[in-house]
Amino acid sequence: MRPRKPWYRAAKKKWFVEIDGQKVPLGTHPEGAPPPKKGKSGWNAPPEIMTAFYKLMASDPANLPKPEDIKVCQVCDLFMDWSQKHHTPDTYQWYLHFLQDFSEQYGMLLAADLKPLHVTRWLDAHDWKGGQRNAVTCVKRAFNWAESEGVLSINPLKRVKKPQQHARTRIVTEPEKKEILGAIKDEQFREFVWTMQQTGARPGEVRKVTAADVNLELGIWVLTKHKTAHKTGRPRIIYLNEEMVALTKKLVAKYPEGPLFRGPISKRGFTSNGVRCRFRILRKKLPHLKDVIATAYRKSFATSALEKGVGIAQVAELLGHVDTKMVSRHYSQLSQKVQHLRDMAQKATENEEKKDGK
Repeated sequence: MRPRKPWYRAAKKKWFVEIDGQKVPLGTHPEGAPPPKKGKSGWNAPPEIMTAFYKLMASDPANLPKPEDIKVCQVCDLFMDWSQKHHTPDTYQWYLHFLQDFSEQYGMLLAADLKPLHVTRWLDAHDWKGGQRNAVTCVKRAFNWAESEGVLSINPLKRVKKPQQHARTRIVTEPEKKEILGAIKDEQFREFVWTMQQTGARPGEVRKVTAADVNLELGIWVLTKHKTAHKTGRPRIIYLNEEMVALTKKLVAKYPEGPLFRGPISKRGFTSNGVRCRFRILRKKLPHLKDVIATAYRKSFATSALEKGVGIAQVAELLGHVDTKMVSRHYSQLSQKVQHLRDMAQKATENEEKKDGK
């Protein structure tokens, strides 16, 4: 017996799930979504259909099995229904990506029989590399939630340890930036990458900005909903240089509603997975840049600014941090700039050398 999964019926252009031998409709295929396609792991159900699926699976918590009888897929279904109501769409999709895969592998196993070894084997079956920590975080979060809500008596994965997080120190040099922009065929994604390069903004911030967030008079973007809003308690202000003001003005006129940055086909803007896929294609096209990812542009922006003499407090403000700790710890990759530091060492000792020479 396999976990329940949404499937598509072309004759009716609708998605269904089978429950106890009955075909239950989940909805019509959304306009603008990628065409339905069946792969090795099942159908590529769009987010709207997956949301309906999880709501259906978790629609009657009162009739849940006893904690000792509940299955892994049911725990994941209940958590995803809760996540859809309490998390941002991006966070919801992040959990969905890993929990759907985990449920496909161990969904019909009783949650009480789940062991840390299952998680280890699940990780070993995927080439996620740096993503393994995220995978473990998602699974542990779902089962911690289930325990706190009384769905489970004991979380069987409480002792699972997260893989060590490795800091990404890769920065993109100026020649590499030009090479990457030259390798991008469509203007839309080229503008997206160029914007990360010019602003130091997170990929998610560039993806979400709309005309309503723009103040052309001041030359800024003001994002009230952003990654660190709950920590900083203030909007994220992204400061634009003259070239970025010109690009923003053009995009605002073109897209007065919805995201300013969107693909050549989609009307809904770039997705986080879409950006990852585009960079994966770029790395295949440019094998010598195999470790360049979207977030490397943010580190590169900070490092370049510090190298050019911009104060660390100003760099922190440009990146949206409340203090300079994050810049010092994660973004100032000046250790990679050997010649720059040699020049600084020379500058630091110039007066002493002159004094000794007199």
